[in-house]
Amino acid sequence: MKGYRTSKWDEFRAEVIELDGHACRICKRAEPDVVLQVHHKRYIPGKQPWEYAYADCETLCKGCHAGEHGITPPKYGWKYAGHDDLGGLYGDCDLCGSSLRHRFFVHHKSWGTMQVGTYCCNALTDTEAASNHLESRKKYDDRKGRFIKSARWEVIGNNHFIKQKKIQIRIASTSSGYRISMNNYPGKQEFGSIEEAKTKVFEVIDSGKAEEFLALLVRTKKRCTPYELKSRFRIKHKPRYEDTS
Repeated sequence: MKGYRTSKWDEFRAEVIELDGHACRICKRAEPDVVLQVHHKRYIPGKQPWEYAYADCETLCKGCHAGEHGITPPKYGWKYAGHDDLGGLYGDCDLCGSSLRHRFFVHHKSWGTMQVGTYCCNALTDTEAASNHLESRKKYDDRKGRFIKSARWEVIGNNHFIKQKKIQIRIASTSSGYRISMNNYPGKQEFGSIEEAKTKVFEVIDSGKAEEFLALLVRTKKRCTPYELKSRFRIKHKPRYEDTS
């Protein structure tokens, strides 16, 4: 478990509350006497809750926030706005109070943003957005696990080799960690463990970013002299290794 990871919403929320002096704009009360929330003064279609201007938001306590919108949240008209994996049961559903690991953000033009669990997200949005997201996430994690543990990885000396989507991958052990090379183009980032390096390889290949970047390097190489290419990307020639797939 990587532990708690602050989302863009958490960061934006903290910034708004700080700008408002850590107190409710209406009753002036502050934590720990009240629970502070961020209220969106207006709804802007297409914007994520954390993409609003500060002027469009204000800090309200839970009671004053409810007073601005009514006693209970609307039952209809909610839109799915995002997801965050907290890594453990560190959150609470704003609707039912249940402990959350996977929190889903939902937004209503007359209420604002709430963080809720899977069931409440599905119910409020009248969709299976939360369930579908978790199912997709599970399939992704399963693919990642199979790639990391694949028997196709070949270990030669301090190097781990595999071929994936026609990309030759080498993870080399260094004095300070592990470094990735793809099609003989060495990366600059070092990883603390072989599992972290393999995870990174999976992420960039599964997302298509590796193919895009390598294609860009090939196109750039055709337009540049060897000296220009080396200067631009700091790439040193490495001997090719055999296909070990």
